[in-house]
Amino acid sequence: MKFGSFLFSPETVEGFDIHVYRLKPETGTIGTPKEGMYNNIACFGDNVNAEKHPEWVSISKDGPSLRTNKKYNFRWDILCMTNLEYRDWILNFIEDAAKVASGITLSSIHFADHGFCVCPRCVELWRQSGLNWVEWRVQTVTNFIKDARERVKKWNKPFIVGLLPDPTLSRERFGIDFDQLAECADAFLVPMFSKSYATQWYFETTARAFKKILKKPVYINLYVYGPGDSPNEVPTISDLLKVSVRICRTGVDGIFYLAENAQRLKEFQKAAVQAREVLKELEGYGGDEVLELIHKWESLF
Repeated sequence: MKFGSFLFSPETVEGFDIHVYRLKPETGTIGTPKEGMYNNIACFGDNVNAEKHPEWVSISKDGPSLRTNKKYNFRWDILCMTNLEYRDWILNFIEDAAKVASGITLSSIHFADHGFCVCPRCVELWRQSGLNWVEWRVQTVTNFIKDARERVKKWNKPFIVGLLPDPTLSRERFGIDFDQLAECADAFLVPMFSKSYATQWYFETTARAFKKILKKPVYINLYVYGPGDSPNEVPTISDLLKVSVRICRTGVDGIFYLAENAQRLKEFQKAAVQAREVLKELEGYGGDEVLELIHKWESLF
């Protein structure tokens, strides 16, 4: 089982197998490609470009894919997938990162949600395709991932595709066909970000579903401490350890931990090592690889 760091800063943290740098998160800010780490790129989630180019934002009959649209409650602004100017730019950006990085992970690779996008360009492309609406959207997403894979594999780098945590309706909602994307991806990364993991059963159940459905290795991404958070609004160490163990026992292939920077993740590691009563309670749960990892962390503190 692999364990990974998933940071907004280009830093590695001892005690993890895979190190990911959020080179371009959905905020739209752009860093410098970092060697020695996987570089994560949010493709169509892009607050900066949505503000600079409002005409690039995808639309539906219920409004645009913006954070202000209360009918969808988007966490970031989302661009139309068929805008060739942006599509070409993001593919070139992916390739530039692949030249340097240890590997590439992509997120926000899909349509915003059901009902998107009905801009004149998308409607015309759909009509020209001869496909039904769902199949055209699937084809659009799959073709983008095929093109992205080609850019990454040109430099012989691993390629991880990020999904959304919907194992049932991703095809209809986002244009994500798990089997088609499995032909392109080396692995999948499923974010299960929450500021509370008090009810671990839901996250365990969702992880089990993805492990059964997906035909490539499955990594789950958990939330530790994001930018702008305060200590009283992030998951407790007890809940993080419990959800990690319960996800581990589903048979997934790895767990990643998202944090603002290396210091936040080191604080998580130290707190995990010191949570002896919780670790004792978790013995026998079936998530031994998590407990073994934390035991290894003891030498770091």
